[in-house]
Amino acid sequence: MSGDVKNSILVTKFSALGDVVHTLPAVRVLKESYPDHRIVWVVKRGIDSLLKHAPFVDEIVAMDPGYRGFKQALSRVRLERAVMAFDFQGLIKSGLFTYLSRVPVRVGFHPRQARESLGGWFLNTKVKVDSSLHVVEQLVMIAAMGKKVSVPPFGLEVSSRDRERVQTFLKVLGIGGPYLVLLPGAGWSTKRWPVEDYSWLAREVFARFKVPSLVLWGPGEEELVAPLRGKGHVRVAPSTSVGEMMAVLERALVVVGGDTGPLHIAAALGRPTLGLYGPSYPWRNGPYGNDSLILEVSCARKGCYKRKCRELCVASIPKEVVWDALRVMVKDELDLQGMG
Repeated sequence: MSGDVKNSILVTKFSALGDVVHTLPAVRVLKESYPDHRIVWVVKRGIDSLLKHAPFVDEIVAMDPGYRGFKQALSRVRLERAVMAFDFQGLIKSGLFTYLSRVPVRVGFHPRQARESLGGWFLNTKVKVDSSLHVVEQLVMIAAMGKKVSVPPFGLEVSSRDRERVQTFLKVLGIGGPYLVLLPGAGWSTKRWPVEDYSWLAREVFARFKVPSLVLWGPGEEELVAPLRGKGHVRVAPSTSVGEMMAVLERALVVVGGDTGPLHIAAALGRPTLGLYGPSYPWRNGPYGNDSLILEVSCARKGCYKRKCRELCVASIPKEVVWDALRVMVKDELDLQGMG
C-alpha cells in the first residue's frame, strides 16, 4: 500500500458473504464514476478471497476479529489518505471505522435507514434511498449519491485454474454432464431446510431426469452433510475454495438453497436459483437476477430476521412444493441446453 496515493475511495462492507456479493454492483458504479481512483475495500478475513475475483477492486484490506484487527485495518487504510469513503454496511462499527479513517467525505445510509441508526451519524453525506427496493438497488443508489441508475453486472470472474480443478474432482465424483447444486448449510438455523428433504429432492430429480446433485458445504458444515455421503443420486463435493465454489456454481443446471452466500454467488454468475426463504424478505435480500424463483414459508413471522426461533421456519416448506417448482426449472434448463 503506497503512502503517496491520494485518489483512493474507501469501501466498508465487512460481511456477510451474501451481503458482500450484493454490494459488488454498487462498487462497480463507483469504479465507473471515478475511473482514476483506486477502490480500497475493507472486509472480514475469510470473505476477502471472494473480492480477489472482482477485478475492479484495487486493494483488499482483510480485517481480523476483535479490537486488534479493527485497529490494524484502520492503520492500513489511513496510509491511503482516501478522498471519499462509502459505508455500505450501515452499522455503528462500520460508521465508526469510516469516521476514524480520517476520510473527508463519508457517504452512506441516512440514520433512519441504516441498520443501526447511530452508524449514520458518523457520516457527513447521508443518502436517503428507496427502502422498497432490493438491497442491491439501494446500495447502487448510495454509490450514485441518491440517484437511480442502472444496476451493472456483478463482475465476478472465475479463473481457468479453478475451472480445471473443478473439472478434475467432478470427474472423480463421476459427474460428466449436467448437475444440480444443493446448499443445505446456512449461518442461521432458521434458514436451513432439512438435509433429509434435500436427499429426497435429489432422488426425485435423478429418477425423473437422470441428473445427479452435487452438495456444496462450508467451514463447520461437514457433519451437516455427512448423511448425504454414499448415496448414488447425491455427490458431496470436497472442501472448496471460494474460486472453486464459483467454478462449480457457474456450471450448475439449477442451484437450490436458503438465504446463504453461495446462493447469491450463483445468481451473480447468472445461474438459475431456487431460494427457500423464511426469516429474511426475498424482495429485499433474495438472489438478484431474472432466473431466480423464491418459495417462502407460510409462517406469520416470516421476515422476522431471527437467527433462532421455536417455529420450524424454512424447514416447514413442504418438500413436494419444492419439487413441483424445481422440476419445471430443471426441465426448462435441459430444454435450453438441447438435452430435454
